[in-house]
Amino acid sequence: FKGPFEEDILKWNDELLKMSNILEEWAKCQGQYMYLQPIFDSPDIAKQLPLESKKFKSVDSTWKYTMSQARALGHVRKVCATDGLLEKLLEANRSLEIIQKELNNYLEKKRESFARFYFLSNDELLEILSETKEPTKVQPHLKKVFENIHKIEFDEKKIIKAMFSGEGEKVQFVTAVDPNVKNVEFWMGDVEEMMKISVKAVLMKSIKEYPETKRTEWVISHPGQCVLNGSQVHWTSEVEEAIKGGTLKEYHEQLQRQISDLVRLIRTKLNKMQSITINALIVIDVHAKEVVGKLVAAKVSDVSAFEWISQLRYYWENDDCYVKCIQTRFPYGYEYLGNTLRLVITPLTDKCYMTLMGALKLNLGGAPAGPAGTGKTESTKDLAKALAKQCVVFNCSEGMDYTFVGKFFKGLAAAGAWACFDEFNRINIEVLSVIAQQLLQLFGAKATGEKQIEFEGSTIKMNPTFC
Repeated sequence: FKGPFEEDILKWNDELLKMSNILEEWAKCQGQYMYLQPIFDSPDIAKQLPLESKKFKSVDSTWKYTMSQARALGHVRKVCATDGLLEKLLEANRSLEIIQKELNNYLEKKRESFARFYFLSNDELLEILSETKEPTKVQPHLKKVFENIHKIEFDEKKIIKAMFSGEGEKVQFVTAVDPNVKNVEFWMGDVEEMMKISVKAVLMKSIKEYPETKRTEWVISHPGQCVLNGSQVHWTSEVEEAIKGGTLKEYHEQLQRQISDLVRLIRTKLNKMQSITINALIVIDVHAKEVVGKLVAAKVSDVSAFEWISQLRYYWENDDCYVKCIQTRFPYGYEYLGNTLRLVITPLTDKCYMTLMGALKLNLGGAPAGPAGTGKTESTKDLAKALAKQCVVFNCSEGMDYTFVGKFFKGLAAAGAWACFDEFNRINIEVLSVIAQQLLQLFGAKATGEKQIEFEGSTIKMNPTFC
């Protein structure tokens, strides 16, 4: 039947096929163009990627000309019949793919310079990089990069003088950080370094002032984090003195008096910050009293008794803080945690801490198991708080692939942070097998003490505290 119309059919077939190819390439070009256009509109990004910017300008002129032609003709057949349109779109797509690849390489270099950028999406990182001349524009992204820095204080010359937590607690920097002379990835690294130095300085100050000041005055005159951990450093040394001197029972009574003092203090007129600090300290103190009560009941007379060494103990040694549990000796992380409440510590929480600390000693991760809503994630986060480590919580889904998880692992290994992967069993089995290999490589490098390794196409620094 097609005989009389064969020529027309073939002509229409060729024309429709060409139209289909053109529209497919056009849609692909539009998607990539719309993503890249606001990026290369930023003068800072254009300055840092001159070759890619030049390439994008060429694609930009092709795109604008094609769109103006389409609008002028206003008819799909006429537009698709334009000579060389398909070739132009194919060339534009090739250029956009090269630009996208180079942009990803550029972002990878920035992430290698400041490991915590691995925890940000490309869009968030580009937003930060496109405002290099305006350091104050980084403020909204700080909470995604640090555990609890929500704001930093700039003076009139845009020099950084202090940090604020989400609750509004302020900690002054030991030395001011100047962001005006460096790229954002380098001065953010300086902020991270200064955060740790400043937390260490205020913690050391609180530990030194503890014996000289009345406890009820001491708790309201230091940042929340220093009150909790400074108190635990002194509690550890006082318990060990009591064990050696055989005065545990008297010390148990002293702890009860301390809790009563805090309860009386919380009833007085305090500001919001002081109330949060004392609430958190009461939780820690009640657990400390229970631990000493168990030591008294067990008639412990040796500081190496299991009942004592199985607890989280804080020591100030060689001008540094260490947290010990059984055989594990973990360096305190000095991550700024702000002024936050702490979990009530039950016997199960103690077991969880003991197991996870043992895993750290053996260069392994931990996998708390139990029904939904029983506190697996919160316990892991609270142990990270106890050790002052950044803990990144991530909800896994079926759509995760090994490159995405690999990027996350790069950030963890280089920043020395912890990650808590919720619903890990949702990840597809094929992806899990690759993740197992990635973890094997990272934990192997951690065990041998390597300073840097080649991982997923990047050279990353190894920070041994990651988990």
